[in-house]
This record gives sequence, structure tokens and C-alpha cells, in this order.
Amino acid sequence: MGIYLFCLIPGAPLPEIAGTGIDGIHPLFVEVIGEVAAVLAEVDLDEFTGPASQENMADLAWVAPRALRHEEVVMAAMKYGPVLPVRFGTVFSSLTAAAEPFRQRQDILRKFFQDTAGKHEWTLKGYVNLTQARARIMAARLAAEKEQLAELTPGKRYFLEQKIKGAVDKDVTARMKEMAFDILTSSREKSAGFSECRLQQREVTGRDEEMFFHGALLVPDGSVSTLEIMVDEWNQDHESQGFQIELSGPWPPYHFTPAL
Repeated sequence: MGIYLFCLIPGAPLPEIAGTGIDGIHPLFVEVIGEVAAVLAEVDLDEFTGPASQENMADLAWVAPRALRHEEVVMAAMKYGPVLPVRFGTVFSSLTAAAEPFRQRQDILRKFFQDTAGKHEWTLKGYVNLTQARARIMAARLAAEKEQLAELTPGKRYFLEQKIKGAVDKDVTARMKEMAFDILTSSREKSAGFSECRLQQREVTGRDEEMFFHGALLVPDGSVSTLEIMVDEWNQDHESQGFQIELSGPWPPYHFTPAL
């Protein structure tokens, strides 16, 4: 048997985390390691080593329920205080092997729990309706050139209109960068930490809009309402232009964990 690690938590006070591990059979247990504690469960080591592990990790039907259970356990631990989430599939050969790396990193772990106490991760995503954004910018450009267009012959007016249309995509790209910087500046003022995340394609988000901003914020619990107000006000000012931001959380501080 192997030892599966879900997360690390402060060593005191210890929460009562019940239930089973990712296999739905072996019970969860908490092991104190110096000043921290690990939330663990036994697993079949063969499922995570050798050829069998490669097949399992490639099988969504195998991975999905176990990954979901992993997240459920981490979220349950988060209810009791700061938590250091560990990547899905972290398995050790024995309890001794699991404990040793963390005995050597007590200072790093102590500082992490001090820095994240009373804070949670929130995700901020920005989306743009490209059709709406292009139409809005196109209308503004045509309005600005209205008098000049009226004075031109039909042929010259057509070429100027095409030139304006060709510049619209560049304007949209510049506008997206401007909006992203605006969101970044505002959100950093209301959070204790920021981590830039990879933009997701529409196949991943399941939305028609394009993602132009994606960041993780480490937010003090007392500042969440201020952040929510900022998001609401920002959307009121920019939704008519085709831009919108969405806030989700709270989550464990996935993007703010130290390298162990």
C-alpha cells in the first residue's frame, strides 16, 4: 500500500476530517509532522506506479471521480483554517517517506500558513464579445470621420471605410490590453497577492466570448465584499462595450503555494 497526500494544514488545532480517500475505501487520517499536519489516506500503490498508472491517468473515467474526491477533501480542510493544497496524484511509498520532506521545510510551511491565514484564493476572469467590441469601435471611428466621409466621392469614401475597418481589429486588441491592465491594477489594490494564469480557449471555457484576462487573487476575507463591488461597478461601466469580468471563489491558495 502507498500513502496518498491531499494537503497540509497547521498542526494545531487539528480538524476532524472524516470520510474516505480517493478510492472510496481507505479512511482519511491526519498525521502531525512537526508544526504542520498532513491529510492522508492509504491507496493501492500499483495504481500510481508503472504501466498501470499511465493507463489510469489517461482514462478520464478513472481520473474524474478521484480528482473530484481530492478536491472535496481539500475544500473540507479549508473550512478549518489555512491549507496548502497538493497536486492530484501525490503518492508516497510509506508514511515515513511522506513525512520526511516536510520535516525539513518547517520554516517555509510555517511562513506560508502565517501569510495565508484569514485569506483565500479568488479567480478573476475577463471575457470580451469580439463582435460587440468591434461594432462599438467601428461606430466610434465612423462617427469621428463622419464629416470627412461626407465630403468624399463614393469611391474614395469606400476605400476610407475599408481602411477604418482594417484598423478596428488592432483597436480591439489594444483595448483588450488596456482593459486587462485596468483590471490588474484595481484587483491588486484589493488583494494581498496576485498570480497571472494562462488564458483559456473557448473549447475549455464553453463560452462564445474570448478570454482576455485570467488571474488568481489572494484576498483577505474582510476584503471580499470590496472586490465584489469593484467587479459589479466595472461590469456596469464596460458591458455595453462587450467586456465583462467574473469573480469566483473562495478556493484554497493553489497559485500561492511554495515550491516544496
